[in-house]
Amino acid sequence: MAAGQPRRWAATPGAGGAVVVPVPGPVDLAGSLDVFRRSGDDLLDRWDGQVWRRAVAVGGRTVGAAARPAGTVADPAFQVLAEAGGDPVAAGRVLAGAFPTAPQALAALAAADPVVARIAARFPGIGPVLQPDLLTAVVRSISAQQITLRFAAVLRGRLARRYGHRHQLPVPGDPAAAEVWSLDAGLLARAEVADLRELQFSNAKALAVVAFARAVAAGQVELAALARLEDEEVVARLVEFPGIGRWTAEWLLARTLGRPRVVAGDLGVRKAVGAAYLDGAMPSEAQVRAATAHWGPAAGAAQQLLLHWLSAEAPGGGGPRRPATRRPRTATRPGRS
Repeated sequence: MAAGQPRRWAATPGAGGAVVVPVPGPVDLAGSLDVFRRSGDDLLDRWDGQVWRRAVAVGGRTVGAAARPAGTVADPAFQVLAEAGGDPVAAGRVLAGAFPTAPQALAALAAADPVVARIAARFPGIGPVLQPDLLTAVVRSISAQQITLRFAAVLRGRLARRYGHRHQLPVPGDPAAAEVWSLDAGLLARAEVADLRELQFSNAKALAVVAFARAVAAGQVELAALARLEDEEVVARLVEFPGIGRWTAEWLLARTLGRPRVVAGDLGVRKAVGAAYLDGAMPSEAQVRAATAHWGPAAGAAQQLLLHWLSAEAPGGGGPRRPATRRPRTATRPGRS
């Protein structure tokens, strides 16, 4: 390990030629990645319950990588393989950076909010998985508007095959499972709306995806520039593009820039907050913001915890149970005095 290099990035040899890359914890890697299994295989983020496949930017090129979770929630790691010519250590570092942690902020929130405390104790280490590619992040949000998550994944897969690059991974087994795709802004920028309509994108979504791809390809919008802006400045910049509203911009704040942002208008977030704090009633966007205003710097982790709990256990979300402890003393129930 080079002098001054943080110990958390020390990579060691693993089985089958993989390198073991530590991930700053605490993180439940498999549990956090399960969001991709639930939403469906879109060829861009592929998780089969054992191996995560994603293409990442490393040294000016896009490299396909396969990562198998290892270690524990407290001391997590990935066993990483990269496509031919790729650096598995560098790719592993990028993958590890997709798991932001705020353990002190979450602990402070849990101490004040018994609902979050209960869910965090039930699902320790669950958190968001960031998507650092700007185009992919926006396409993910646009594609999922007003349709099921699984059909949105089908649409993204079709888009990747036509306007992306295939990365072959050195993973044994089914060849189709040993590949991952990345979107190419240049290829997509040359598409016409009618071309995406053939893939079953709606006219509005096709227009939005092509317009944003052209802006990315032309350098008119860059992640580094957005990262220097305040939250509302990012929102204002993004909503200038067709098909991108506040909720899509807020998802980019939360899931690409890693900001502690609650996407209060999202249907899933509304359902989760309603199930956790309001006995299952569906809150408005304003009510969600009021109910979660105390989340503060732990908002990203808390939001993902509630979404995970909604899918796994909440009534109407895939399971029969809700947190045993109701809303926090510090929060006023939205819509009531």
